[in-house]
Amino acid sequence: MSEPYQVLARKYRPHTFSEMVGQTHTVKTLINALDSNNLHHGFLFTGTRGVGKTTIARIFAKSINCESGVSSKPCGKCATCIEIDKGQSIDLIELDAASHTGVDNMRDILENAQYMPTKNRYKIYLIDEVHMLSKSSFNALLKTLEEPPEHIKFLLATTDPQKIPMTVLSRCLQFTLQKLTHEEISAQLKFIMESERLKYEELALSQIADFGNGSMRDALSLLDQSISYGNGSVMEKDIKAMLGLVHHDDILTLAKHLFNQDGEACINFAKELSHKGENLTHALKDLSALFHQVSIAQILNTSEVSDDIKALSAQISNQDLQLFYHIVINGSKELPLAPSEEIGFEMTLLRMLSFHSNSSKKKTPNISQTSKTKLETEPGTKQKSTENIVEVSQPTPHPTLNINSQQEWEKIIQTLEFNTPARLLLKNTLFESADNQTLTLSLDEQFSTLLTNSIQVTIQATLQANFGDITLNINTNKLKTQTLAQKETQAGDEKMATLQETFLADKGVQKLQQVFKAVINTNSIKEISKPL
Repeated sequence: MSEPYQVLARKYRPHTFSEMVGQTHTVKTLINALDSNNLHHGFLFTGTRGVGKTTIARIFAKSINCESGVSSKPCGKCATCIEIDKGQSIDLIELDAASHTGVDNMRDILENAQYMPTKNRYKIYLIDEVHMLSKSSFNALLKTLEEPPEHIKFLLATTDPQKIPMTVLSRCLQFTLQKLTHEEISAQLKFIMESERLKYEELALSQIADFGNGSMRDALSLLDQSISYGNGSVMEKDIKAMLGLVHHDDILTLAKHLFNQDGEACINFAKELSHKGENLTHALKDLSALFHQVSIAQILNTSEVSDDIKALSAQISNQDLQLFYHIVINGSKELPLAPSEEIGFEMTLLRMLSFHSNSSKKKTPNISQTSKTKLETEPGTKQKSTENIVEVSQPTPHPTLNINSQQEWEKIIQTLEFNTPARLLLKNTLFESADNQTLTLSLDEQFSTLLTNSIQVTIQATLQANFGDITLNINTNKLKTQTLAQKETQAGDEKMATLQETFLADKGVQKLQQVFKAVINTNSIKEISKPL
């Protein structure tokens, strides 16, 4: 009879510190403490799911109770080590705090803490998800944790240390376990596939590592599912089909449509993905990752990129690319709020097309052909000759940025279609210079909080749409000259003063004051529009 199947997360669970993947800082500290026999009575392991909290706790329990002595390298062969590996050790009391939150449960467990271990060196309490304990349970635990017997060790694990009382935290050594890196998870998946002698593609394992999001257990669970789906193999096409991922070539095609301003192709592509049942959330994630690669190719000018990335980097300006990345990230956040995932995805694409500056559009000349036919008639024959005349309409060039004064700059602020936050910021700027398509402005320092990356990108996109490829520099200074906003405020104050003066000079108002001793609240005087 064959042995029952064991899931990979349990089959390849580390049994010694040397088998641990990642968590170097925690493992090193525990090894040094064990080898020097300098053992604290309470340990708290924190971190997200699947990063090795309970695994490290069990290895530590074996290390201090191994029959060969306290050591960072338990033998793994003695009865105690085998019992701990199988979860059968009578002196390792494992408690799931999520299902034992009451104070009575905690008191029943801790009543036995005063008694010596049954057969091992230490009696160990391993409490998982300890933050789920009630306040009364923490109070019951606190007394024992504060003055524990020498034969007691507490190993606590949690995903939310913020919910643990400070009185408990201060009595434990706290170890924060980090998320595992993509490389660490990929290497472990490769090791497992080779140990199981199964076929795999490294790109498929890389995608599983991405979905693991720093959790080895999540990645191994997905690997189990992938092996079943692929009937003993893990291939990229199977991973994409199983998870609803978009192929990398399709993401490249979508980026080309966006860079070429082909709106119809973008919408058709989105509908095709939706029809196939692809994961549109991950499509946006892959698109943002592609923009990241293109941006690196543009700025660093590195040769370690594919030809496709190099070709894309030449099709779009760096400013537009940064704006596209920002739009995709925000689109991913807003996708759950859209009427449907397909609509949210399409609107994200349309937003990128709408904010694409004219300077980076690749316009195709409109070619119209007119045929002139000359008929030459000779005796007995008819000959038709066609002369094709090709007329090419050239794209209209942008006017260059020609600003020489603050007055001209204020006219541009009032003329161009900036959004409200951008216009508010620009009204508080002064013109400095405009040389070689580089516009430099000074912003009043009291409005520096208005200057965000998104607003600056929006301003630059609007300017590029009207003046071609320009660079915008905004410096924060203490201004000595009036800005447009200050001029508008002053004009408004002067207008209001004139209104108040006119109102108070009215004979009817003066008579009311004399007869009824009326007091005029000048702040209540407002201009009203004339009736139509």
